[in-house]
Amino acid sequence: MQDNIFRSTMFNGLFMGILFAVNFLFSSSKNFTLLMLSYLIIALIIVVMYRMTKRYRDFECEGYIKYWRVFSYVVLTFFFAGIISSIFKIIYTKYINPEYLSSLFEESMRQIEQNRVLFERLNLPLDDNYFTELERQMRPVNYSIQTIWMNVLLGAILGLILGGFIKKQKSIFEEDTPIEKEN
Repeated sequence: MQDNIFRSTMFNGLFMGILFAVNFLFSSSKNFTLLMLSYLIIALIIVVMYRMTKRYRDFECEGYIKYWRVFSYVVLTFFFAGIISSIFKIIYTKYINPEYLSSLFEESMRQIEQNRVLFERLNLPLDDNYFTELERQMRPVNYSIQTIWMNVLLGAILGLILGGFIKKQKSIFEEDTPIEKEN
């Protein structure tokens, strides 16, 4: 068995990255139909990841894969997909819709003001440093890098779930090599 998890996750990460980018494009829209389609894409991402991982198990791992190998496969695929989609997000937030991050920042500020009492109860400082850091995070490259790690986190959660469904280990009665029949 000579499988290459990186080659497979990079290739599948490219396809998943395109799905992530389309999902971002739809979810950043103000159009209700596109917002609903973004939820369908999320479901599609889960189904496609299941199928990709199962295919990896069956064709590259000879039908057997351990739980943590499934987990690694899903996380790596989401990592590479996150890189691809972050490139799209940088282009989108810098050239296609440069007002996107500023409107996102303004919405965040509204949410903070609405929940100021909660922040004060939790003793979370809302000083100038906090707002300066928040504004710094709303730059195209910083925002995109954050989304890579969010994708990895979501991939880890999905990997923990899919690991239970896709793992398949050899039975103790199976041998590593098939027994040749004697004629």
